[in-house]
Parts: sequence; structure tokens; C-alpha cells
Amino acid sequence: MPANNLYDIKKRITAAKQTHKITRTMELIASSRLQRSKTLLTRYKDWSKHMHEAAQCLPDSYYKPLPNSNKNNEAYVVFGGSKGLSGSYGPNLLNYAEPITSGGIVLAVGSATAAFFPKSHSFFGDDFPSAGFARTIVQSAKSVYESKEVSAVSLIYMRGTKLLTKQLFPLIRGDENDDSIMIVEPSPRVLFPALYDEYAESIVYEAHLHAFIAEQIARVSAMDSASKNADEIIENLQAKYNRIRQSSITQEIITVSNAVRGD
Repeated sequence: MPANNLYDIKKRITAAKQTHKITRTMELIASSRLQRSKTLLTRYKDWSKHMHEAAQCLPDSYYKPLPNSNKNNEAYVVFGGSKGLSGSYGPNLLNYAEPITSGGIVLAVGSATAAFFPKSHSFFGDDFPSAGFARTIVQSAKSVYESKEVSAVSLIYMRGTKLLTKQLFPLIRGDENDDSIMIVEPSPRVLFPALYDEYAESIVYEAHLHAFIAEQIARVSAMDSASKNADEIIENLQAKYNRIRQSSITQEIITVSNAVRGD
């Protein structure tokens, strides 16, 4: 009986060690992605600021809903991240998004979002934040908006620990700098459409970076907790294994001693 118990415990220890390896590896990967995305966000802040200032020269038409658009419907780009291994990040964000998006059009960013909103209009994968990926999202959101199916498009994401809804289309005009002088070249007709797209892409890219950072922070925390739990399980199982083994050895010694004495 002790031999069987020892074998079962040894199997459980091996399984716990394998789980520990996986969770620790996932933690290191998430930590690396977190540092990389934080660096990108820090570098991007100046560009984002300049884009925001430049966009103030866009005419009012870019900041107003399109005429004859469906005022009873809106679209939402939901940054829900990838499936699993990120603790409460995904469930919290998706539960926040569910009532807001009710009846609207959903553009799902991340496999967790796509699974939660199976009838979403568009699906975008678990790609690392990039300008190209933001451009793809904006093109899809802009297509829905300019088709006049909706009167507005908003982003739903997490920044730090805050769940946010931020309007993308029509653009929201920020604080204007009355002291700034804007030189438009080569001409408004050429510049404004390009600036409009570039500004929208910068908004989406920054939101995706914030969402990705929040997701990786949650994943690092979840994997660290899982690794600590695995360590505790291994320690308890090892202690149990040692007790049973010691007891078995002691019993064998007593049996041999009794046999030598002829008991």
C-alpha cells in the first residue's frame, strides 16, 4: 500500500513541476511583452501629442456625425485580449462592454472578444500592437461609419485599472492652442483626408497599447500566483512523500529486526 501511495504522490509532484515550468515560462513571456509595450508607449507619447495638435486644424465636418447616419445605432471596437491566462482582465472588460454594446455593432480585437461576441461584425487577432494593425482596425471601423450604418464608433479598452469608452468617429476635438500657427502643405484638399486617417490610427494604436499593457500586467500577476501555488503544492506533496517513505523504511527495519531475533 505505501508503495502505491508513493507512486501516486510522485506522479502528482511531476505534474505539479511541469505546471510550474509552464506558468513560469508564461510569466516571463508576459513580462517581456509588458516591458516592450511600455517602451513603445513611452516613445509614442510625443508623436501622439503632435498628432493631436495637428488634428486641430481639421474642419468641423470631421468632428460632426455624418448626415443621414443611423442615429439609433453605434459601433464599438472592443479590446478584450487573448483567451485565458490573464486572470480577471478579460472577464472584467467583456462584462463591462456587454451592456454598452447591446444592440450595436462589435468589432472584436482579440480571441477572447471574438469568443464572447460570436456575432461580431469583424474579428482582429491577438497581434502585438503596431501601426499596421491599428490601420487595419481603423479601415474596418471607418468602413462601418462611412456606410452610415452607425452614427458613431467608440473604443472600449482598459487603461491601467480603468475601464474606458472613448469615441473614435466622429473625432472629438480637444483643447485648441490659440497660440499655435498651423502651416498646411501642400493643400487642405490633399492634407486633411490623410491627416484624418493618421490621427484616427494614432488614437487606436495608443488605445491598443494601453489595453495590451493592462492585459500583460494581469497575465504576469496570474502566472506568478499560479507558480506560487504550484510551489506550495510541490512542497506539501514532497513532505507527504518523505513522511510515507520514512514510515515505510522504519516499518521494514522493524520487520527485519524482528525476523533476526526470531520474533
